[in-house]
Amino acid sequence: MFMKIKLPRTLLSSLIISVFMTGCTTHPEVPLEADAALSSTTPEHAAVTTKVDPTLPPLPIEKTGNVDVLPAKYPESWIFVDESSFTSMFGGKVIILDINEPKQSKRIKGTADKNLLGNFAAAKTRPEFYIVESFHSRGSRGPKIDVLAIYDKVTLTPIKEITLEHTRLQSLPRRDAITFSADEKFLYIANFSPASSFTVVNLDTHEVVGTVGTPGCVLPFPTGKRSVTSLCSNGSLLTTILDENGVKASQQRVAPFFDTDKTPIFERPAYIDNIAYFPSFEGEIHAIDLSGEVAEYKGKWSLLNEEQKAAGWRPGGLALADTDEQGLMYLIMNANGFDGSQTHGGDQVWVIDVKTQTRIATIDAPNWAVSVAVTRGKEPKLVVTNEEMNLDIINPKTGELEKTISDFGNITPIVIHKAY
Repeated sequence: MFMKIKLPRTLLSSLIISVFMTGCTTHPEVPLEADAALSSTTPEHAAVTTKVDPTLPPLPIEKTGNVDVLPAKYPESWIFVDESSFTSMFGGKVIILDINEPKQSKRIKGTADKNLLGNFAAAKTRPEFYIVESFHSRGSRGPKIDVLAIYDKVTLTPIKEITLEHTRLQSLPRRDAITFSADEKFLYIANFSPASSFTVVNLDTHEVVGTVGTPGCVLPFPTGKRSVTSLCSNGSLLTTILDENGVKASQQRVAPFFDTDKTPIFERPAYIDNIAYFPSFEGEIHAIDLSGEVAEYKGKWSLLNEEQKAAGWRPGGLALADTDEQGLMYLIMNANGFDGSQTHGGDQVWVIDVKTQTRIATIDAPNWAVSVAVTRGKEPKLVVTNEEMNLDIINPKTGELEKTISDFGNITPIVIHKAY
């Protein structure tokens, strides 16, 4: 098998600069024997003896220390790509990408490192984004440390790094491993060691408030103003009520609403107007009201009619659901679903009106769909991570594939986040 090798741009640039600078230096003394040999060789060899024209002006001095900054408010076409880098897990990163930029060289707006399946979240109202990651003292071995890195979203400079005492959740990337209180005063970080808990960080002071145990229940779904709801192994919910300082005040359980053995659900909901919509493996949607102090179960409905159920339609994927700012839900559906296919992705994306509990559009995934996201704005774009781990950009109104974005440092871009 033959491979076409392409020199990295940095190496190629170094070679060009080296050759250019060599041609601009003062001509070295050449021994008479070498001079005679050169004069009798081919013309291209003779060109080596050409001297610099002293009448030419010197090259301008390049100004160093230039730092570009990003806008305080990101455009609607920008997204955060959560690149996990499964092939190494040490090369993970968050890529800020403009999906509307036609030139590949200008599409990437910035990056930040994200080590060992780090977790990511971006604030809407604060000029920051947050990465929880892990490091071993010897790279792949040795004592492990978990840290919260706080980044300035304009300069991409790390503002602060906080060492975390509890083992953070380290799993497939997801949008709910780090969440915010409604006013974004507090950050909630999921822990799993395997004891489950969440850590509360005060974002005004950039200090850890404390850690709250949630036995048998995982993930910090923000609830009300100061509450956190977790999903429990018996199909119930646990709401933790915090005081104004972010300290645990009380906990309250909500009765089981699904059977974890017979009717399991995805723990990756889509949010519309403080309602979390949890798809089940078999195509039901469970609605959880998170607007009050304690979570409230609002019931379920099925996406599928009897014919679709018999045909094998099921939800599937990793980040399999998202919503737009018009209140519509987008969900990956697999035409050949079966028990165990819940992470496989699908060949369609269904657009769902949760108010009428109906499907209003069907979008074909041209290159299969593993994950989906929707950009901000009145004219959003559907972003699909396809089976080749590239990004398909689709117009959700027409279902038209507008472009496929690749070669932006993507290895496993499993989760896409809206940028604010």
